[in-house]
Order: sequence, then C-alpha cells, then structure tokens
Amino acid sequence: MKLKLTWLLTLFMAFVMQFSFAQEKTVTGTVTTASDDFPLPGASVIVKGTSNGQQTDFDGKFTIKVNQGDILVVSYVGMLPAEIKVGSSNSYNVALKDGSTLSEVVIVAYGEQKKESVLGAVSTVGAKDIEQVPIGSFDQILKGKSPGLHIASGSGQPGSSAKVRIRGTHSINGGSDPLYIMDGVPITSSDFATLNANDFENITVLKDAASTSIYGSRGSSGVILITTKRGVAGVSKVKYSTQYGISEIGDLRFEMMNAQEKMTFENWKSPGTWSDADIANAETTDWSDYFFRTGITQTHDFSVSGGNEKTQFFTSVGMYDQEGIALRSSLQRFTARLNVDHKVSDKFKIGVKTSIGYSKSNYISSEASINTNNPFAVVYLAQPYETPYNPDGSYNTGISDQETPLLGGNALENLNTNSSIQNDLKINISGNASLEFMKNVTARVNIGVDYIDRKFERGVSPDTFFGANAGFIGDEGTYEFSNTFIANINALSSLSYNNTFNDVHSLNVSAFVEYYKYHAFNANFAGYGIDAKRLGYATGITAGTDTNGFIPDVGGSVTQRGLFGAFTNIKYDYDSKYFAEFTLRKDASSRFSDANKWGTFYAVAAGWAIHNEDFLTASWINNLKLRASIGTTGNQAGIADFQDEGTYGTASYAGLSGLSVASIGNNQLKWEESEKFNVGVDYGFFNNRLRGSIDYYIESISDLFIDQSLSFSSGFASIDANAGKMQNKGFDGQIDGTVLQTKDFSWSLNFNFNYNKNEITDLGQVDEYQLGTSIIREGLAFGSHYAVGWAGVNPANGQPLYLDADGNVTDTYSEDNSLAQWGSYEPTWTGGFGSQINYKGFSASAQFTWVEDYYRFNNQSFFQENANFSQYNLATSMLDIWRTPGQVTDSQGFAYNREFSSKDIEDASYVRLTNVTIGYTFTSEQLGDTNLFSGMRFYVQGQNLYTWTNFSGFDPEDDNNIAGYEYPTPRTVTFGVDLNF
Repeated sequence: MKLKLTWLLTLFMAFVMQFSFAQEKTVTGTVTTASDDFPLPGASVIVKGTSNGQQTDFDGKFTIKVNQGDILVVSYVGMLPAEIKVGSSNSYNVALKDGSTLSEVVIVAYGEQKKESVLGAVSTVGAKDIEQVPIGSFDQILKGKSPGLHIASGSGQPGSSAKVRIRGTHSINGGSDPLYIMDGVPITSSDFATLNANDFENITVLKDAASTSIYGSRGSSGVILITTKRGVAGVSKVKYSTQYGISEIGDLRFEMMNAQEKMTFENWKSPGTWSDADIANAETTDWSDYFFRTGITQTHDFSVSGGNEKTQFFTSVGMYDQEGIALRSSLQRFTARLNVDHKVSDKFKIGVKTSIGYSKSNYISSEASINTNNPFAVVYLAQPYETPYNPDGSYNTGISDQETPLLGGNALENLNTNSSIQNDLKINISGNASLEFMKNVTARVNIGVDYIDRKFERGVSPDTFFGANAGFIGDEGTYEFSNTFIANINALSSLSYNNTFNDVHSLNVSAFVEYYKYHAFNANFAGYGIDAKRLGYATGITAGTDTNGFIPDVGGSVTQRGLFGAFTNIKYDYDSKYFAEFTLRKDASSRFSDANKWGTFYAVAAGWAIHNEDFLTASWINNLKLRASIGTTGNQAGIADFQDEGTYGTASYAGLSGLSVASIGNNQLKWEESEKFNVGVDYGFFNNRLRGSIDYYIESISDLFIDQSLSFSSGFASIDANAGKMQNKGFDGQIDGTVLQTKDFSWSLNFNFNYNKNEITDLGQVDEYQLGTSIIREGLAFGSHYAVGWAGVNPANGQPLYLDADGNVTDTYSEDNSLAQWGSYEPTWTGGFGSQINYKGFSASAQFTWVEDYYRFNNQSFFQENANFSQYNLATSMLDIWRTPGQVTDSQGFAYNREFSSKDIEDASYVRLTNVTIGYTFTSEQLGDTNLFSGMRFYVQGQNLYTWTNFSGFDPEDDNNIAGYEYPTPRTVTFGVDLNF
C-alpha cells in the first residue's frame, strides 16, 4: 500500500510539473502602425506586472517567453499603448494607433499633459528626433525644427553659446533670452557647455501666455523645457555611442589681394613705395594657414537603463573632446548622470535626478576685436607680403604698416605663448516626491539645486611683444585669475485635485508655491611682472609698491536675489471636445522695492476639438482643434540686483580716501509686463500623414526699462525707469507630412516658419537714441539701422555721393542726413525645412534653416574696402578704385575718406544646410547569434555644409548686429557608431 501511494504521488507531481512547464512558452509577433502596417522598431513589449520585457527589432518583430494568461503591454513613443492577453496562440501581431494628436503626453510647465488638451502654443522635439540626428550641442538639436524659435550661433569657438529668440525681441534693455528649465531646475544657456545632450529625452518650447504665464515674471521671452532620460520598467538597455568628427573652416568669402596686387595698390597711392623688382619677386603669405587647422572631435557615451515596476533607472557617462579649427582653442567635457524613479506604493512615488559635468575650454579672448592680436582679423588684415617669422625663425613683431608695430604685435606669437582658460564644474541635483493622500488628491514636491564653480585664468608672457608693450604696469606680462561660485535653489510644492464626473466632465485644480534663490560669489586678482616660465601660475608676481599702485589688483563681488511665487492652475475638459484653462500667479522679487515687489500675472485659454464632434463624419480628418489664449507675463532681467537702492564707490579728495555716490537707485522700478494674445489651430489629416499647426499672435509689452534723462544738478545724466512700450505681431506654423510609407520605405517632409513684425511704440521722455549703428525710435523695429544713404561715386572726380534727408544726391557727408530705412538686424522671417527617408535599415535626413529680411552692418567690408586703411590688406574689389576721370566704380578715389553709410549695411538673409545624416541600422538577426548586440548603427553626418547668401562678410548668421572678425562657424563631418547590447 505504501509503495502504491508513493507511486501515485510521484505520478501526480510529474503531471503537475509537466502541466506547469506546458504553460510557459515562447511567443513571437510583430508590432506595426494601425494606419499603414508600418513596422515599429524599438517598441517595448513587457509582461504586465513583471520585469520580463523585450524590444522589437528593425522589422518590428519580437520574441518573448510567457505563460498562458499573461498580459503583454506594447508601447511606442508617439503611439497609443496596447494590451494583449496571451492565449493558446504562439504568434501575435499588434497594431498601435497613432497618438500624435490624441493621447501623446506632452511635457508642459510643471508636469505632463495629453497633447489633445494642450491649449498653448507649444512645439516639441522628442526622443526620436534627437536620436535620429545625434548632435553634441543643444542649439544644433533645435535649429530649424520649431516654429517661432530662432537660433543664431555667435561664434564657432568650442563651448560658445548661441543667441536664442522665441517670437522675436521682447525688451530693449531687459534681455530677450528664454527661461531654461531642466528637470524642474532653472539653468542658463552658458551651462550647456557642461551638459551632455545625449542625456536629453525631450525638449519643449513654450511660446504664448497659456503655456508661459504659469512661470510669471520669468516667462515673458518664452520657456524651453528639457527633460532627461528615464528608465523603462522591464526593458534593459545598454548602449555605447562614439563619434569622430573632422572640422574645417568654411569659405572665407572675402577675396583678398595677393602680394603683387597689394604692392601695386600701394604704389598707386604712394608712387615709388615698391620697385618693379620688389613686386615681381614678392611671395604671398596665406595667413589662414598659420591660424587655422583641421579640428578633431571625439565623443564617447555609455548608458544603462532599466528596472522593474517598482524602480526604474537611467545612468550615463560621457566624454567630449573638441579641437577648434583655430589654434589653441578646444573644449574637453566629462559628464555623469543618474536618474532614479521609485514607486514606494501605488500612492507614493519618489525620484531623484543627478548630474555632474566638468569642462575645460581654451579660448581666444581677443575674438571680434580689430587689431593684430585677433587671429581672425589678422587673416584679413595682415599684409600678404609679410610673414609671421623672421628669417632666423624668431617671431616678426614689426608686421603691418610697413614695419610699424600695431597693438598686439604678432598674433601668432600671442596665440602660441599666451593663454586663456576656463574650467567649469557643474552639479545639478533635483528630487521629487508625490503622494496621493486622498482619493484624486495628490501632493507633490520638487527641490532642485544647480551649482557652478567657474575658474578663469589668463596669462600674458613678458616675452611677447604684447606683454612687453601693451601698457601693463612694469611691462612684464600679467597673470589674471577669477573664481566664481553660483548656486541656484528652486523649491516647488503643489496640491492637485484631478477627477472625472459622469465620464464627460474632467477637472484638474492645482495650487503651487515656489521659491527661487540665486547666490553668486566672485574673487579675482591680476598680478603684474610675471616669470614667463611660470605662465599660468600665481607665483613670481611683482610685490607692488606705492609708485605702481600696490599691485597685484584684488577684487571681488557678492550678489544674491530671491523670487517667491504662489499660483494656481485650473483645467476643465468636457467630453474631450471643449477645453478651458485658467492660470493666476503672484510673484515677489527682491530686485524691487517693497511697494513694487509683487507682480500679478494670468492666462485664460479655451479650445474646441472639432474632430470629436458627432457632426464631423469625414474620416480623413483625424485632428482639428481650435484654441485661443490671452494673458500676461513679466520680466525683471533688465535691471541689476539692488538697483532700487543707491550704491557707493571709493573716491579720493585732497589726498584722502572716502566714498562717493556711484549710482542712484530708483525705488519706483517695477516689472516689465507683456500681454500676449494667441489664436491657433492644430490639424491632422489622412491618418495624420499631413499634420501641423498655425498660430497668430499679438504681444504688447509695457513698462520697458529705459534710461530717462535727469537734471544736471543731480550729478547723473540718466536713471533707469519704466517708460517704454513695444509690440510683436505675427504668425508661425508647422507642416509635417508623410509623403510615402510602405512596410519597408518611408519619406517625410517638414517645414516651419515664423513672421514677426516688431515695433517700438513709446519711449517715455526720450525721443530716440542710438544703439551702435542702430536707432531706437518710436515707430521703428528694434535693431533698425541708422545711416547716411550711399549714392555711389562721381565718375568725373571719384568723389563719394550720398543721400540727404530728403533723398536727394549730394557730395556732402553729414550724419544729420542719417535715415532709418535700411532694415533691422532682428529678422522678420525665420524657419526651417527638411526631409527624411528610411528604407529598411537605411536612413537619410537633411535639415535646412532660413532667415529672410535680415540686415547687418558689415564692419569687415568697411575695413577691407577702405583705402584709408591701406596699412592692412584689402579686398580685390579695391583694385577697381577710382583713378581716372570717367571711370565707373563703387570705390571712391584716394583723396576721399570712406565714411559709414548704407553701403556698409548688407542683406544677410540666408538658407543654410544645417545638417545631413546618412546611416544604416543592423538588427540582431543581421548580426547573427552572437547574443552580444541587439542593434548596431553606423552613420555619417555633416553640419553647416553650405550657405546660400548674398552677404559678403564672414558669416551671415551671428548673434549681434556687427559682422566683424569673429571665430568662424566650422564645417564638420562626423562618423558615428551606436551599439545596443
């Protein structure tokens, strides 16, 4: 009996085990788009409630071990997720619906929101766009991809930041830079040199009051939100990426004289300067060969992400090493990041995001200056018959002006011997927690700290001509050092109620309290009389005496400011058809007096999703939403800390030291305020193959910070006051289209544009004033050029001709005849367009940027086409200078000075091929049974490959009005590899 019982028990256990193993099986499938059956590579397939997950390969296929009865959760960025219950079948094909106009989540101010319910003017560059065109810099990611967003690189110097404008200029003196928020913490554009753009998951641009008023006093110039990557439950990703780039200078554009031409020209001006033999035997020096090189860029990035339903993580390390195309310019960057999200319970969640970045940049401090200390000027200014070296190999310090030294001496000597170095250490930490302590009621808190330690060093050797002759005390070189500590603290807490009633009424009510603190400390000194062998060290500096001003010079500063905000946001949605939103915020700033420190800002928005109406039966309309908003934002960026109070400075009288009033405060200062109106439409047609948006907006800005005149009895000429008004009016839009899409092939096009008309409508007590070569005047656009009109050259005598104030031709030059009809350096039209093609594993894309109705003062042509500056090299166009009666030319004769006129203002409109990327992706099936790689991608990329423009200067794209001798934007070709393990 016992033996029989044992036999039956063994048989039963074997049956159970066999049954259990029978439940686990391997299933396969394909994930495609529901609209056109296009495979989705990289889609996530996870067994619900477990960490068991896989990603689809390039053909959208997956293989996963499951048990019968399990639920597969299938998701893909931009698509609606789907859940499939595993039955007896071993094969499952999943078709995901497009979520681009329905349930796609958009990052907005202080949270996330379904795209369908977004009522503001918002544009997004998502993970797919960032990964498809891997670029190492923040500005290159966004260039030409967002309507209303204009990015202009002011310099090609490694680590330099770009000028960013959202829908034009918003202030005269208050600054128009947008607010940058990364993971809830405010940062500045200069911080991007220490950030790894490969860590970015999503970038959202907020443009109107509905989307920016919640930021109150910081949102007047728009907001750019950056979200970094996070782990996905059940999907482990290990990725290594590397790039190798080659950069070279683009076209120098200006055609310069060679040695024979320049010597002949000098003989025209001063006969007998050079003999025929001198001219015949002259050799031409190409100065660009001495200062420019082929720059090499190398990057290495390694990241790991994953987790389970409780905890998800993303971590990465990166190295970026860039040689500039100019000698002694470079940027090295090392970064590390750890993002963790943890679900303590279904109602309590916490997260932390940390990053650290270190950068070291060697840069050319003399960039844009007009002397022979600036290598970018020397390329054009240096005489073609001179060389930077003497016959014995020593540096030639007698170059230019026929052996008469200029300030700076030999630029090559300065570049090779002197140094300018900046080291930045940046730490960014943010922590968040959310608790649903009551049904539908959630409390959240987010605290972030952004810390920067910046060190600057500059050394000028006494062995250089510049160090010995530039007027330094002792004429023995100098060493400068500056150390700046900056800490930004942002704390936000909120309480939200979110509920849906009767399946049609959705209500979200949130209340927020925010505190922001900025603190900066700087200490610096400059020491003179330095040992050349110890350049870059604070040793060997002259002690200083009564007679030389007690050098070294020591200085420093401390500043801080604070901002407190309390605000609320209410969102209402009826049956996904009708939407309404209201925002109210009150801010208090330490920059203003007690009477004016509080500012109130609001926004009201409404939307109508017409595509969800029962009466709209057209199947080809997938999305059609009208939206409108009006509201206010503020700006305090144009004034300094403590400007409401007077300041004192050191002074001396009768041999005694003391204090005197350095500036007078204005306790009546208050916020600049911007009222914004926006109406727009979002659309998606033909299964969203044609999609986009278009917006019309009006922005009225009041209480601009303007210098107002004071009585001479005050001892000061002017004081900052709220006095001006400005208006921006325009429209922008975006069109994205999928031209052709099959299982193996897709072709898409994109186009975006912005038209912005700016006008200064009031200047208070000031009639007008000049700002460089532009004029600030009522009725004109900001940045309007102001110059005497050029009318050509009199062929009879070579005398320059001008236009008087009435438009008549005259040979008399007078600044009183200056006119403001030469356009503005703030462009009216901006945009971008591009195309992308995918065929199986092959992909190719191209992106262009364009700017129209854009004018700049070409300071380079003023120097290079000016016979008064013949001590420098000149453009070949000057060979056509007037010399004989009857000669028709645009260059006046030697007897006449060249004056600043409209001739120096040029149309700088351009179209630029910003990026071209060609790549091929290998799937795990193509890579074989190595089980090492799940995917591999090779690509080649070109940046700034070609520019179409009539502008004759160095580069039409720049961050300011004056086109001079800046570090040129390089042309770069990059080879890259992405490995997924």
